[in-house]
Amino acid sequence: MSVSVPVGKIHEFLSSSLTKVIDTMASMQCEYVGHESYSGKQAFSPKIDPAKDDSKRMFASSVGFAGEINGVCYLFMTEKFAVRGATKITGLDLEDLDDDVIRDVCGELTNMFAGTFKNKLADLGLPSTLTLPTVVQGKRMAISTAGTAEQYRFTFECEGLNIYADLLLSNRA
Repeated sequence: MSVSVPVGKIHEFLSSSLTKVIDTMASMQCEYVGHESYSGKQAFSPKIDPAKDDSKRMFASSVGFAGEINGVCYLFMTEKFAVRGATKITGLDLEDLDDDVIRDVCGELTNMFAGTFKNKLADLGLPSTLTLPTVVQGKRMAISTAGTAEQYRFTFECEGLNIYADLLLSNRA
C-alpha cells in the first residue's frame, strides 16, 4: 500500500519520539541539531568528532516496523554516549558494565524510540508492528537505500555528545 505522510510530520514525530525516550529513560536532555536526506545513496555511520568524544567505536541499533507503513529506525551512538546512557539506565557502576549490557541498552533505547514513533503513525491511521532490535558495533558501517526508500539522518546533542537517528521509509505516494 502506498501511503502519504507529510515529511514535516515525519520529522516532527521522529524528533519528539527520540527526545522523549532519552529524557524518560536516561534523564538526558537532547536537543535537535539538524537533519539531512540520504535517500538513494549510501549513508555511512556518522564520524566521531575527536574534539568532543574520544570514543573508538560506534554502536548502531535498528528496529523495523511493518504494516500500513514500512520502515526502519536506526540509532547511532558513540561508545561514550552508549556507556553514559547504560550507567544512567541500569544504575550500574562503570566497572560493572560490559558490552552485552551496553548492547542491550542500545537495543532497548531503539525499541522504545521506534515504538513511540510507530504509535504516532498509528494515530494517523497507519498501524504497524515492530521487529526485534538488532545491535552492531564497529568503526564504520553503511546503510544503502538503493533508491527504493526515503532516508533521513537526524542529529541530536545530549550532554555534549551526539546521537544520530536514521529513518528509512519504504516508497510512499
